[in-house]
Amino acid sequence: MDASMLEETIQNPNPYPVVAELQYDDIWQLCLQARTLAWDPMKDIDWDSLKRHAETLPDEVRQAGAEWWSLRAWMEHGATPYGAERYREAVFEHLPFEVKQHVVNFIAEELRHHEASFRVAAALGEYQPTPKSDYFQMIIPKFHDEADEKAMPFYAGMAVNTLFEQLSGELLTARYKNAQHPAIKDACRLILRDEARHIQFGRILMRRFFETLTADQKAMLGAKFSKKLRGSLLTGVYAVVNLPEDERKRSARARQLAAEYGLGATFPDEEVAVIARALADIRADVAPYEVPIPLVPEIEGDKAAHRTAAE
Repeated sequence: MDASMLEETIQNPNPYPVVAELQYDDIWQLCLQARTLAWDPMKDIDWDSLKRHAETLPDEVRQAGAEWWSLRAWMEHGATPYGAERYREAVFEHLPFEVKQHVVNFIAEELRHHEASFRVAAALGEYQPTPKSDYFQMIIPKFHDEADEKAMPFYAGMAVNTLFEQLSGELLTARYKNAQHPAIKDACRLILRDEARHIQFGRILMRRFFETLTADQKAMLGAKFSKKLRGSLLTGVYAVVNLPEDERKRSARARQLAAEYGLGATFPDEEVAVIARALADIRADVAPYEVPIPLVPEIEGDKAAHRTAAE
């Protein structure tokens, strides 16, 4: 057999030239911070003390906390293939070294957030590698749609993702405040520290690249943000408002219990208010760049409320 028959031909773009010269010092500073502030979920959080605390909790509460943190773990893990796709794009678009380094850091940090989350779940009760709810098994794989990502320019897509980092950061701050046990509080605090760097990256992108977008690209960016918020993150991850009725009741009950016992969750009734405030901040951030974000009825209500928020 001809040896060449055994070789798989992979259709990849030409990776050359491999760019090594730094072009954006502000992004590079974020990369240096990532090295300095790196943390280890195994070494920097006292899991044994959390396990001992969990033994004092009612079984229903332990299960609720484990389910909540399993949900967080699934979503953090879902960010890693997103990052991998963006890294591949960055390589083959010959983007600056510091941009590629930040994306690599993002992947590693999201995987670290995944680890911290599943370790909280395991310490409280039992980490769920697969959702026990049929609804979540069905919906979570649909959250990330590469067709949407590839419809936008690289930096615009990264900025959209960062808007969600900002929104999730506001909710995680509320969950940090809810956490009563030091181990859960440490997990939230360390994840938030990484997320703050991701948000700063997005602000840099907005400042540097949003003015180069066309009006149509800006409209698409806002539409994709609204679509992603409504179609995925309001269906059980950030809030329970868009869940089917039976799943909404079950999930809300579990989240309520986890919040009541200070396990780093948010009360279902408070989630929408937190998201509404974060959405108003995001609108204010993108307003100077004339990026229109369509109405999110579940959060903002009618058009009159939307106009009031914009004012």
